[in-house]
Amino acid sequence: MKKAFGVLTLMMCLWGFSSASIGNVVPFSDNFDSENGGVGKLNYSGFTNWTIVDGTVDLIGNGYWDFLPGNGLYVDLDGSTHNPGQMISSNSFDLQPGTYMLSFYLAGNQHQSPQDQVTVQLAMGSLLNNTYTLTNFAPFTLFTETITVTSATFASLTFENAGSDNIGMLLDNVSLELVPEPATIALLAIGGVTLLRRKLR
Repeated sequence: MKKAFGVLTLMMCLWGFSSASIGNVVPFSDNFDSENGGVGKLNYSGFTNWTIVDGTVDLIGNGYWDFLPGNGLYVDLDGSTHNPGQMISSNSFDLQPGTYMLSFYLAGNQHQSPQDQVTVQLAMGSLLNNTYTLTNFAPFTLFTETITVTSATFASLTFENAGSDNIGMLLDNVSLELVPEPATIALLAIGGVTLLRRKLR
């Protein structure tokens, strides 16, 4: 029984190592909750993972201009200067050939403007160039995009709000990760089962 438990532990470690190796190609996830010591700030530019250019954005939530309570900190993509900023990942992602999943949450502006739109680009639009529109007061909504990379490239991720009324769409929980190929998962599973059977014998 101890041998079987040891084998199972080894399999879990191997799977964890393999998953980490796959995931480390793009180790990116940001929910903004740790920004500015967990405190919101208008026209915030001190992001850990992002650079703001051509305008401003607001870090809000967590009790500070908290339009949608219970979501921690999030970003109002139209800052408080009547000039929405362009939010660009500070570091380019080293994308190797494969399939990637980009996910993020957007909410509509929490003001009287009928609707806003946000343009999201990856690699200056060569890998992704989509515009998303939500009506005002729309809650946080999950958006996912599957991206196929055919050759190694460095790519930045950009979010940009259209409009200039100081109340824009809201952004939260951005992540980009590599999707393991089904064949890779199947090989790991078959190898693990074979190893377990041999040890049990």
